Amino acid sequence: MHDSSEPPNSPVDSDNGEYASESSYREITADLRERSLQRHERRIADVSDLQDSLRLKLLRRLAIGLLILFVGGFLLIKNLPDNSKETPQSLALWVQQQQLLQQVAQVQQWLQSGEAESDLPPPRNMEELQAWLDQIRLSPDLQKLDEEPPSGEPGFVPFQCPASPIQCLASDIPSAQGESRVELSHLVRNANQMLVDDGNCEGTVNLIGEYNNLFGWRRSEAVTKAQIELSVGGCFMDQENPKSAGVHYQRSYCASVSDPDPHQAMNALYGLAKISWLNQDLAEMQNHVQCSESLLDYHLQTVQDVNTLNNYITLSLMYYELTGDTRESIRLEEKALDAARAMAPTLEAFQLEDHQQVMLILQMNLMEGYLTLGESLPINKIHAELKNNPMLEDGDRLIARGLLVMQDLIDGKNQSARDHLNTLINRYKSLSEFTTVWSWSAFDRWQEKTKSNRSKKVDDLVKELRVVLSPDRPADSVPRLYRVLASIEAE
Repeated sequence: MHDSSEPPNSPVDSDNGEYASESSYREITADLRERSLQRHERRIADVSDLQDSLRLKLLRRLAIGLLILFVGGFLLIKNLPDNSKETPQSLALWVQQQQLLQQVAQVQQWLQSGEAESDLPPPRNMEELQAWLDQIRLSPDLQKLDEEPPSGEPGFVPFQCPASPIQCLASDIPSAQGESRVELSHLVRNANQMLVDDGNCEGTVNLIGEYNNLFGWRRSEAVTKAQIELSVGGCFMDQENPKSAGVHYQRSYCASVSDPDPHQAMNALYGLAKISWLNQDLAEMQNHVQCSESLLDYHLQTVQDVNTLNNYITLSLMYYELTGDTRESIRLEEKALDAARAMAPTLEAFQLEDHQQVMLILQMNLMEGYLTLGESLPINKIHAELKNNPMLEDGDRLIARGLLVMQDLIDGKNQSARDHLNTLINRYKSLSEFTTVWSWSAFDRWQEKTKSNRSKKVDDLVKELRVVLSPDRPADSVPRLYRVLASIEAE
C-alpha cells in the first residue's frame, strides 16, 4: 500500500533519480569549464598580442635609432676634411714623397733661372709629376758648378780586377740608402741624352754634378749613374778626347760594379780597352780584356743569369776586334756555350726563350769562327745541335747551311757541298724574301786577309754564296745559286 504524499520517482528512493542528478551536474560544470577555458584563452591571446605589439615597437625604435646614427655618421664623414690623398698610410712613403716634392722645388729653380724649359705648369699632384718631368728640356748652357775637388778617398766595391785593379773613389760609388727615384732618374737620363746628342759633353758633366749636389746618388740608382757616365764617355770619344772619355768610363765602371748588374761595367771596360788600343798600350788593353772575363766569371758564380752570357758574346767580339785573336774569341764563346748548357736544367719556364736565343747566337758565331779556322769537325757538330734550337728562323737556317757549303768547298768535299747546296736552294726558293740580322763584316775581313790560302775558283764561289746570303737579297739570287751548283758539278 503506498503513501500518497511522496512523489513516485523521487531520487531519494529511486536509482534512476540518482543518475539524473549526476547528469545534470555534469552539464552544469561542463558549461562552467567551457566558459573558464574561453576566458583563459582570451587572456593568453591578449598577452601574445601585447608581446607582439611591444616587440614591434622595440624594432621600430631600434631601426629609427640605427638610421639616425648612419645619417649622422655619413654627414660627419662628408663634412670632415679628406686627408687620404695627402698622407699615405705608410709614414716612410709619406716622408719620401715630401722629400721628392722638395727636390721638385729645386728642379723648378732651373726653370726660373732659364736653365730649363717646360711646356706644362708645375704638377699639382703625384700623378702629374711623371708627365711634367718627361717634357722638361734642360738648356745646354748649364752653369758649371764650383764644386770642391774630390777628396780622393778610396771606395769599396765587391769586385775588383785581379790583373790590374781599377781604383774607385768613394765619390764615384753611389752609396746613399733608399729606393730608386724613378722620376728624377728619368729626368736626368732624358736631359743627358739631349745634351750628348747635341755634342755638349761638358754640359752633361755639369748636369751629373748638379744632380749629385741636389739629390745625391743612391745605391739603388747605380745603374742609372753608370749609364749616364758611359754615355758621357762615348760623347768624349766621338770628339776624339780619349783622356776625358777614360775618366767617365772609369766612373761608369765604379758605379756599375757596386750593383749586381755587370752590363754597364762590361761596356766601360770595353771603352777603356779601346782607349788603350788607340794609345798602343797593349799590356793595359790586355788587362782590361782579362778584367772583363774575370767580372763575368764572378757574376756567373754568384747568380746563374742568362743575361750574363750575352756579355760573353760582347767580350768575344772585343777580343776579335782589338786583338785579332780568333782562337781566343772562340774560346770565350765555347766557354759561354758550356755555361749555357749547364744552366739549362736550372731555368724557369719564362727564362727558356732568352736562353735559347743566346744559345742560337753562340752556335751561329761558333760556326763562322770554326770556318775561319778551317775546322770542319766542330762546325758540323755545332750545326747538328743548332738544328734543334726552336729559335732558329729560316734566314739563320740558310746561313748555317751556307757555312757548311763553304767549308766543304774549302776542304774539297764536292759531294757534300752539292748535297748541302741542293738543300739550301730548295728552301731558298720557297722564301718570298730572305730576312736576317746576320753581319758578314768579320767574315769579309777574314776572306780578304786569307784569300791567298785558297784557289781563286773556291774563293769566288765562297764570295758568291756570301753575297746571296746577305741581308739585302740580290734580285738574281736563285740563278746565282744554280751557277754555283753547276760549277761544283763540273768538277
